[in-house]
This record gives sequence, structure tokens and C-alpha cells, in this order.
Amino acid sequence: MSEKCLVESLKSLLKEQKFAVLASIHEDVPYTNLVGFAATEDLKYIFFVTSVATRKYSYLITSQKASMMIDNRSNNESDFKDAMAVNATGKVMEAEKTDDIKNVYLAKNPYLHDFLLSPSSALMRMEVKSYIVASKFQNVVKIDMS
Repeated sequence: MSEKCLVESLKSLLKEQKFAVLASIHEDVPYTNLVGFAATEDLKYIFFVTSVATRKYSYLITSQKASMMIDNRSNNESDFKDAMAVNATGKVMEAEKTDDIKNVYLAKNPYLHDFLLSPSSALMRMEVKSYIVASKFQNVVKIDMS
């Protein structure tokens, strides 16, 4: 698959899938959560929302290191040859809830409007350093974003 086709497949996956598994770290112990997310068109940023009164928020603010796994598996045998899984790695920080960012997030997650606007919630931004794309069972390609 050409790099252009791979990037288009990645963009399509990030648009279609509503959830990602977010992995953060605390005292060398991994911690995972399911999050609703939205990515920018240029793939440089992934946004998600969390309550500030969570381990997730505390761990991310402390370490700023995280990864997200997004996939399109259907839990069928065909996934071994057809599924695509992406691991995005990068630095996570709290983002200002500007209109532009809110629009990106709410275009994909309109049902999370009240959660996003809640004063007890934080809009988090991952600056993606790389995507590792696995497809066709063992075809793995890294895309550097820097």
C-alpha cells in the first residue's frame, strides 16, 4: 500500500471510529480507559474529554505521555486479515476550549456536548508524534508526524 493510500485509510479509520483505548502511565504502571475522540484533518492532534476528578486526568497531567489505540475490528474471524489497528503516541496536555476545537470535537461527538462544556471537564489534546498502523494481520507501518 502506498503512503498516500495508507494516510487516507488512517484518516478514514479516525473519522469512522468513535472510541479509542487511551493508555497513560502512573509510577511505571500502565492505565487504560475508553474515550470518545476526534482527530484533526491533518492528523496532528487527537482530542478527548475527561472529568478533572479522575485518575486519567491526574496521570495525564503528571506524565503527559500517552498512546491511543483505535481499530475497526468486528470480533469475527475475518479480522485476522481485514482489521486495521492504529497506535497513536504523543504528548497530552489540557487544551483551551476554543470554538474551533469544540467544533472539531462536537462534529464527531455531538452527544457529548454537555460533558465537553461542563466546568468539571477538561478538553485534552494529544500532539501525535507517530502512528503505527497494523493491517492485513502482520503489515505494520510507522508514520512519523514530526
